[in-house]
Amino acid sequence: MGILDFLSLRRKAPDVLPAYTAIMAQARRPDYYGAGQVPDSFDGRFDFLAAHVHLVLRRLRTDGVARDEVGQALFDVFFRDMDQAMRESGVGDLGVGKRIRKMAQAFYGRASAYDEALGKAAPARATKAVKARLVEVLTRNLYPETPALADAAGMADLAAHLLDLEKQLAKKSLEDILAGHVFDV
Repeated sequence: MGILDFLSLRRKAPDVLPAYTAIMAQARRPDYYGAGQVPDSFDGRFDFLAAHVHLVLRRLRTDGVARDEVGQALFDVFFRDMDQAMRESGVGDLGVGKRIRKMAQAFYGRASAYDEALGKAAPARATKAVKARLVEVLTRNLYPETPALADAAGMADLAAHLLDLEKQLAKKSLEDILAGHVFDV
């Protein structure tokens, strides 16, 4: 360790890889993908993973400012993973940076839409109005060009799933989340 490392005000980022791996495993479950639900495409997978990452970030936000480092580390791992996925799919080095910036903007837009649908306080109360707003946001995010392809029952199932996951997350400690015990399912 050099002298500048010693004097650095920034501490090492917490290890969020077990948490991210669990989040990704949950978002990639095959039963969410299919006709009328999550499109089995890069964009569909990104959107659904983004929804899951956002739920965990909402949970961390309820614990206050002390969780900022963890949330930032989770965000960073998420986008490093997206960067790697694009490179593996053949996107050139020059195009990756631009696409990552667009994805980050998309993530913030989606996070805002999810917060608007769910309310600022986590976990959201699973009222009919909240479910309906969440279905609307999911449909808009997963089927931006072709909303008619979204199955109403499928979107309602996805909304119920996300509300259930948020309820589960409310019971998790930071230590559980960091250890990868993010969801009970």
